[in-house]
Amino acid sequence: MTRETRSSTELQSIILQSLKVCPGFEGIHEVTIQPREHCEGGTNWTLAAVRPRVEGKVLRGARDTINFLQRSYELDQADIVLPRQMKRRA
Repeated sequence: MTRETRSSTELQSIILQSLKVCPGFEGIHEVTIQPREHCEGGTNWTLAAVRPRVEGKVLRGARDTINFLQRSYELDQADIVLPRQMKRRA
């Protein structure tokens, strides 16, 4: 399956709108994604946080939606800054 490449801002917007229809996520207003260093055929991003926070069981209930999004979208390489790279820039 080919993933659509999206900027961090676009991807966070897509994830937010997709999760808002999942039970327990109706009140969220922000999501944060984090790049993944070793994706080897998998996704190059992960869902790092939702605000306000949701319970673990609610998050587990949305796992299928999150997995679908990870199979469908890839974070644009230009938006990937890993911790090791951030230290070099300082």
